[in-house]
Amino acid sequence: MSELDKLEAYLKENNIPYERYDTDEGVQYLERHQICVPEWSENCKWDAICHKGSYGYEQGLLEIYGELVNDKDGDSVVGYLTAEDVIKRIKARM
Repeated sequence: MSELDKLEAYLKENNIPYERYDTDEGVQYLERHQICVPEWSENCKWDAICHKGSYGYEQGLLEIYGELVNDKDGDSVVGYLTAEDVIKRIKARM
């Protein structure tokens, strides 16, 4: 089970609405594996990706963008995360 699959299972179990995108066009830069949470709580929007070019892709890890990234992270994205790392960030915002 991939880290994206683990994250998806958590979102389903906790009734958090999300959209998942998986495409493999056979061209590296068009490959896309993403979970997008457009409205989780008030003004909380974020996504998690694992595809060529994302931080952690080679290790099967996730990169996140959006409201789960905080000032301490020092960037607009954070990579090299497991599903559990992302889940901890979700729980901290609940």
